[in-house]
Amino acid sequence: MPAIAFGRACLAVLTVVSLLAASSARAADLAVSVFISPIGEVLKKGVLEPYQKQSGIDLRIDSRDWGLGSVRAKVEAGGADWDIVTNEETEVLQGCDEGVFAEIDRSRLPGLADFDKIGESYKCGVPFIFYSSVLAYDKKKLKELPSSWADLWDRAKWPGRRAMRKNPVQTLEVALMADGVARSDVYKMLATKAGVDRAFRKLDEIKSDIVWWVNAGQSRQLLASGEVVMGMGYDNGIAFFNKTQGTDFGMSRKDAILLTDFWSIVRDSRHVDNAYEFLNYAARPEIQAAVTNGLAISTPNRKAMAFVNPDWKPFLTPNPDALQDAIPLDAEFWVNNTDELTRRFDAWLAAR
Repeated sequence: MPAIAFGRACLAVLTVVSLLAASSARAADLAVSVFISPIGEVLKKGVLEPYQKQSGIDLRIDSRDWGLGSVRAKVEAGGADWDIVTNEETEVLQGCDEGVFAEIDRSRLPGLADFDKIGESYKCGVPFIFYSSVLAYDKKKLKELPSSWADLWDRAKWPGRRAMRKNPVQTLEVALMADGVARSDVYKMLATKAGVDRAFRKLDEIKSDIVWWVNAGQSRQLLASGEVVMGMGYDNGIAFFNKTQGTDFGMSRKDAILLTDFWSIVRDSRHVDNAYEFLNYAARPEIQAAVTNGLAISTPNRKAMAFVNPDWKPFLTPNPDALQDAIPLDAEFWVNNTDELTRRFDAWLAAR
């Protein structure tokens, strides 16, 4: 076959394959995309696959990267084939403002009456987990245990490297609290140039000893390997690592930062009724508990605790002792300031 004819034949085959793939995507009764992360895997096994089996629905399960970009691109292209996606707090607010997500009709979700943490200000999201950013350390390797973010900066008492999140979000808050700013004043301070300057000056003090992580799993591996003596980490991950890996990590919840993840319905979803049916299923106490049991992560549904593994309960954020010294992430602040502070953070990282 001549090269040109062969090329046309291949192109025709590829076109047919593409059309079939697109047709298959459209044929699904519901398409849900979850984070590429341990929580994404837990959602697949503990929520999505059981729902597919019970409902008999033609459910397509996809994975997506962090950040709003992938969802926004699909919506702007006019060919969005996702109906529901998982989101962090800032994504929910930004996506709602931009019209990427549809507002949630809470009257269609009666199960939310059992939720202690609903997130009323998040009009385009339904919470399904929450957790905390805490100071983590390996109890086996420290003679004296740290108890506050200020201890993360005390290299005289605890020499060695520190693990921190490679992102201004949470990192700047931690720097200010380590410098003595009360958690109730953190976002007031960050809203000023003087406050931002103060946070970066504090980070300057330990910059040479910081090992940066992007994925939360890296924070735990850094501790386990001994590469760092302490660092920022997530409470659920620490508890889960201790249970599954035999480690003896500890944590300080003083001035912990509370974080929430949400389900959102994508604008122009072709399967809105199915989306609400799924969200009602996902809100059930036993299904919420399945997620908690899968990753030692907290549930907003108070009735779910009856189904939670007792071994996890002391470590979960809903424990009153875990909440009394915490600060909720101000997602609205970060929606308005992420671009500017990320540029400064990246420039600071690059500078010697």
